[in-house]
Amino acid sequence: MSPLSPSVIKSEKLKETRRIPSPDPDREPLKANVYEQMAKAAAQLTPLFPYDHAGAIVPCGSVMFGGPDKEYGHFFHWNAVNEVVVNYGSHESMLASGQIMAAQNLHGVNSFLRDEKNPEAFAVIVVTQHQSDEGDQTEALIARCTNCKAEIVRHDYDATPFPLPGYDAGRHGEPGVPVRQFATALGSTEFIELRNSDEGRTCDTCGHVNAPFPGAIWGWGREVAQTRAVNSSHRALRDAAPTPTEQEKQS
Repeated sequence: MSPLSPSVIKSEKLKETRRIPSPDPDREPLKANVYEQMAKAAAQLTPLFPYDHAGAIVPCGSVMFGGPDKEYGHFFHWNAVNEVVVNYGSHESMLASGQIMAAQNLHGVNSFLRDEKNPEAFAVIVVTQHQSDEGDQTEALIARCTNCKAEIVRHDYDATPFPLPGYDAGRHGEPGVPVRQFATALGSTEFIELRNSDEGRTCDTCGHVNAPFPGAIWGWGREVAQTRAVNSSHRALRDAAPTPTEQEKQS
């Protein structure tokens, strides 16, 4: 039997390196339609899949649209992990349809609409966050004075994903809850409370009193409250189950 030629050996090695690993048995492959999901979403930056654990890739959808009463405000987000932005369609937006952008760790956040008062302006975007594989993960939200641009609020919070040692079960959910609190949504809710306090609105540098941040339009408070209600409902149903009798336990 003649030995394999170098080209055949190279081809076989390429086949091995190109093989896709089998799916994680604890992470069922899923698909989602971003347009359908965001048509029904409670908040901006809504995770499209139920996976947010260590090492997970977390695509989060947002739908922005203009109108005479629309105001989204502006803030800065800092994340220890990388984020990628994909625009799934827009009009009168600073992001073109189909545009892909790798965000820096510190980046500005707003509606990305050229004119928020324009009812014809809209954008559907997905921000994909890569959860940390090891060590702590932190995020921060920052507000600047609209008059002098000095920093008026910085809210740093822990976003270490489950089940890393630094995961805060009391903050994001005990093991076994059906839905963990998404760290960015919870931290954003806390940021709005700080930003809209008297101290958070007043700039120490120039004394300007900033207008309240329009948190309701982002929906984070609703998402956090709904997550709590969902988990409480799950607990209530579990507690309502009849306790097995001794005879049932033995059978």
